Amino acid sequence: MKLSNIKAVLFDLDGTLIDSEFFYFSNWSPILAEEFGVQITYEDWIRDFAGHTLVRNIQYLQDQFGVDTTQEFMWTATRANYAKSDMTTIRLMPHAKETLEYFKSKGVRIALVTSSYNTTVQTVLGHHQLLDYFEFFITRELVENPKPNPEPYRLATEKLGLAKEEVIAIEDTITGYTSATAAGLVCVAVTKHATEKARLSEAEFLISDLTKLSDFFN
Repeated sequence: MKLSNIKAVLFDLDGTLIDSEFFYFSNWSPILAEEFGVQITYEDWIRDFAGHTLVRNIQYLQDQFGVDTTQEFMWTATRANYAKSDMTTIRLMPHAKETLEYFKSKGVRIALVTSSYNTTVQTVLGHHQLLDYFEFFITRELVENPKPNPEPYRLATEKLGLAKEEVIAIEDTITGYTSATAAGLVCVAVTKHATEKARLSEAEFLISDLTKLSDFFN
Protein backbone atom coordinates (compact mmCIF):
# COMPACT_ATOMS: atom_id res chain seq x y z
CA MET A 1 0.00 0.00 0.00
CA LYS A 2 1.53 3.29 -1.15
CA LEU A 3 0.55 6.81 -0.18
CA SER A 4 0.36 7.69 -3.88
CA ASN A 5 -2.67 5.40 -4.16
CA ILE A 6 -4.47 6.85 -1.13
CA LYS A 7 -6.46 10.03 -1.59
CA ALA A 8 -8.41 10.09 1.68
CA VAL A 9 -8.19 8.79 5.23
CA LEU A 10 -11.20 8.20 7.48
CA PHE A 11 -10.47 8.43 11.19
CA ASP A 12 -12.45 6.97 14.07
CA LEU A 13 -12.68 9.30 17.08
CA ASP A 14 -12.89 7.59 20.48
CA GLY A 15 -9.72 5.72 21.35
CA THR A 16 -8.17 6.59 17.99
CA LEU A 17 -7.83 10.38 18.05
CA ILE A 18 -9.05 11.15 21.56
CA ASP A 19 -8.28 9.34 24.80
CA SER A 20 -11.92 9.18 25.86
CA GLU A 21 -12.48 5.69 27.20
CA PHE A 22 -11.53 6.45 30.81
CA PHE A 23 -13.81 9.48 30.67
CA TYR A 24 -16.72 7.31 29.55
CA PHE A 25 -15.91 4.61 32.10
CA SER A 26 -15.73 7.11 34.97
CA ASN A 27 -19.15 8.47 34.05
CA TRP A 28 -20.89 5.15 33.37
CA SER A 29 -19.56 3.15 36.33
CA PRO A 30 -21.21 5.26 39.09
CA ILE A 31 -24.58 4.98 37.32
CA LEU A 32 -24.23 1.21 36.98
CA ALA A 33 -23.23 0.87 40.64
CA GLU A 34 -25.80 3.24 42.15
CA GLU A 35 -28.79 2.40 39.96
CA PHE A 36 -28.28 -1.30 39.28
CA GLY A 37 -25.66 -2.60 41.72
CA VAL A 38 -23.32 -3.52 38.86
CA GLN A 39 -19.62 -3.03 39.59
CA ILE A 40 -17.21 -2.83 36.64
CA THR A 41 -13.50 -2.09 36.40
CA TYR A 42 -11.76 -0.08 33.70
CA GLU A 43 -10.50 -3.36 32.26
CA ASP A 44 -14.12 -4.56 32.07
CA TRP A 45 -15.03 -1.35 30.26
CA ILE A 46 -12.29 -1.74 27.66
CA ARG A 47 -13.12 -5.40 27.08
CA ASP A 48 -16.92 -5.28 27.09
CA PHE A 49 -18.14 -1.73 26.41
CA ALA A 50 -15.54 0.37 24.58
CA GLY A 51 -16.22 1.02 20.92
CA HIS A 52 -19.88 0.05 21.11
CA THR A 53 -23.06 2.10 20.78
CA LEU A 54 -25.41 3.01 23.60
CA VAL A 55 -28.04 0.58 22.30
CA ARG A 56 -25.59 -2.31 22.17
CA ASN A 57 -24.23 -1.57 25.66
CA ILE A 58 -27.75 -1.49 27.10
CA GLN A 59 -28.42 -4.87 25.49
CA TYR A 60 -25.16 -6.21 26.94
CA LEU A 61 -26.17 -5.02 30.43
CA GLN A 62 -29.50 -6.75 30.07
CA ASP A 63 -27.98 -9.97 28.79
CA GLN A 64 -25.04 -10.21 31.21
CA PHE A 65 -26.39 -8.59 34.38
CA GLY A 66 -30.16 -8.65 34.01
CA VAL A 67 -30.24 -4.86 34.12
CA ASP A 68 -33.68 -3.50 33.25
CA THR A 69 -33.17 -0.05 31.80
CA THR A 70 -33.99 1.99 28.72
CA GLN A 71 -32.08 3.91 26.11
CA GLU A 72 -33.78 7.10 27.27
CA PHE A 73 -32.73 6.63 30.91
CA MET A 74 -29.11 5.80 30.12
CA TRP A 75 -28.85 8.61 27.57
CA THR A 76 -30.12 11.16 30.11
CA ALA A 77 -28.06 9.82 32.99
CA THR A 78 -24.78 9.54 31.10
CA ARG A 79 -25.17 12.92 29.38
CA ALA A 80 -25.84 14.55 32.75
CA ASN A 81 -22.62 13.05 34.08
CA TYR A 82 -20.69 14.07 30.95
CA ALA A 83 -21.87 17.66 31.38
CA LYS A 84 -20.73 17.72 35.02
CA SER A 85 -17.39 16.15 34.13
CA ASP A 86 -16.56 18.56 31.27
CA MET A 87 -15.68 16.81 28.02
CA THR A 88 -13.01 19.40 27.26
CA THR A 89 -10.83 17.55 29.80
CA ILE A 90 -10.54 14.62 27.36
CA ARG A 91 -7.00 14.46 26.05
CA LEU A 92 -5.85 13.71 22.55
CA MET A 93 -4.27 10.35 21.89
CA PRO A 94 -0.48 10.63 21.62
CA HIS A 95 0.59 12.14 18.27
CA ALA A 96 -2.98 12.68 17.07
CA LYS A 97 -2.40 16.25 15.92
CA GLU A 98 0.93 15.38 14.30
CA THR A 99 -0.76 12.54 12.42
CA LEU A 100 -3.48 14.82 11.08
CA GLU A 101 -0.83 17.35 10.09
CA TYR A 102 1.13 14.63 8.31
CA PHE A 103 -1.80 13.66 6.08
CA LYS A 104 -2.71 17.30 5.51
CA SER A 105 0.85 18.03 4.38
CA LYS A 106 0.61 15.17 1.89
CA GLY A 107 -2.59 16.57 0.40
CA VAL A 108 -4.64 13.61 1.62
CA ARG A 109 -8.30 14.36 2.35
CA ILE A 110 -9.33 13.74 5.98
CA ALA A 111 -12.76 12.93 7.39
CA LEU A 112 -14.18 11.47 10.61
CA VAL A 113 -16.42 8.40 11.01
CA THR A 114 -17.63 7.95 14.58
CA SER A 115 -20.41 6.41 16.66
CA SER A 116 -20.32 9.50 18.86
CA TYR A 117 -22.75 12.35 18.34
CA ASN A 118 -21.89 15.64 16.69
CA THR A 119 -22.01 17.49 20.02
CA THR A 120 -19.12 15.35 21.29
CA VAL A 121 -17.13 15.93 18.10
CA GLN A 122 -17.64 19.68 18.23
CA THR A 123 -16.87 19.92 21.96
CA VAL A 124 -13.72 17.80 22.10
CA LEU A 125 -12.13 18.43 18.71
CA GLY A 126 -13.19 22.06 18.93
CA HIS A 127 -11.44 22.42 22.27
CA HIS A 128 -8.26 21.00 20.77
CA GLN A 129 -8.66 23.21 17.66
CA LEU A 130 -8.72 20.23 15.27
CA LEU A 131 -12.07 20.70 13.52
CA ASP A 132 -10.57 22.38 10.48
CA TYR A 133 -8.50 19.31 9.60
CA PHE A 134 -11.67 17.43 8.62
CA GLU A 135 -13.61 17.74 5.40
CA PHE A 136 -16.75 16.32 7.05
CA PHE A 137 -17.99 14.27 10.01
CA ILE A 138 -20.11 11.12 9.84
CA THR A 139 -21.65 11.00 13.34
CA ARG A 140 -24.21 8.74 15.04
CA GLU A 141 -27.23 10.82 14.10
CA LEU A 142 -26.45 10.58 10.38
CA VAL A 143 -26.82 6.80 10.09
CA GLU A 144 -29.54 4.31 10.84
CA ASN A 145 -27.12 1.44 11.45
CA PRO A 146 -23.95 2.37 13.37
CA LYS A 147 -20.70 0.41 13.58
CA PRO A 148 -20.11 -2.56 13.25
CA ASN A 149 -22.54 -2.16 10.36
CA PRO A 150 -20.73 -0.87 7.25
CA GLU A 151 -23.24 1.97 6.71
CA PRO A 152 -21.10 4.74 8.28
CA TYR A 153 -18.08 3.94 6.10
CA ARG A 154 -20.20 3.44 2.99
CA LEU A 155 -21.74 6.85 3.55
CA ALA A 156 -18.32 8.44 4.04
CA THR A 157 -16.91 6.82 0.89
CA GLU A 158 -19.90 7.99 -1.12
CA LYS A 159 -19.48 11.50 0.27
CA LEU A 160 -15.81 11.49 -0.77
CA GLY A 161 -16.73 10.38 -4.27
CA LEU A 162 -13.66 8.14 -4.42
CA ALA A 163 -13.05 4.50 -5.22
CA LYS A 164 -12.69 2.23 -2.18
CA GLU A 165 -9.08 1.53 -3.16
CA GLU A 166 -8.29 5.23 -2.69
CA VAL A 167 -9.55 5.36 0.90
CA ILE A 168 -8.24 3.93 4.18
CA ALA A 169 -9.81 3.77 7.63
CA ILE A 170 -8.05 4.14 10.97
CA GLU A 171 -9.73 2.31 13.88
CA ASP A 172 -8.89 1.09 17.38
CA THR A 173 -11.53 -1.60 17.97
CA ILE A 174 -12.85 -4.71 16.27
CA THR A 175 -16.22 -2.94 16.06
CA GLY A 176 -14.85 -0.16 13.87
CA TYR A 177 -12.55 -2.51 11.97
CA THR A 178 -15.50 -4.72 11.09
CA SER A 179 -17.48 -1.70 9.88
CA ALA A 180 -14.66 -0.41 7.68
CA THR A 181 -13.67 -3.72 6.14
CA ALA A 182 -17.30 -4.71 5.53
CA ALA A 183 -17.57 -1.46 3.55
CA GLY A 184 -14.68 -2.69 1.42
CA LEU A 185 -11.98 -0.45 2.84
CA VAL A 186 -8.45 -1.23 3.97
CA CYS A 187 -8.31 -0.54 7.72
CA VAL A 188 -5.25 0.15 9.85
CA ALA A 189 -5.92 -0.91 13.43
CA VAL A 190 -4.23 1.14 16.16
CA THR A 191 -4.41 -0.08 19.75
CA LYS A 192 -2.19 -0.72 22.75
CA HIS A 193 -4.80 -2.81 24.62
CA ALA A 194 -4.02 -6.52 24.71
CA THR A 195 -7.69 -7.51 24.60
CA GLU A 196 -8.33 -5.50 21.47
CA LYS A 197 -5.08 -6.64 19.85
CA ALA A 198 -6.24 -10.23 20.28
CA ARG A 199 -9.57 -9.41 18.64
CA LEU A 200 -7.74 -7.68 15.79
CA SER A 201 -5.17 -10.43 15.30
CA GLU A 202 -6.28 -11.05 11.71
CA ALA A 203 -5.91 -7.39 10.73
CA GLU A 204 -3.42 -6.92 7.91
CA PHE A 205 -2.18 -3.68 9.47
CA LEU A 206 -2.01 -3.58 13.29
CA ILE A 207 0.08 -0.99 15.13
CA SER A 208 0.39 0.12 18.75
CA ASP A 209 0.27 3.89 18.25
CA LEU A 210 -0.20 6.58 15.64
CA THR A 211 3.53 7.21 15.18
CA LYS A 212 3.75 3.93 13.24
CA LEU A 213 1.09 5.01 10.75
CA SER A 214 3.37 6.90 8.39
CA ASP A 215 5.53 3.77 7.94
CA PHE A 216 2.88 2.31 5.65
CA PHE A 217 3.04 5.29 3.30
CA ASN A 218 6.74 6.01 2.95
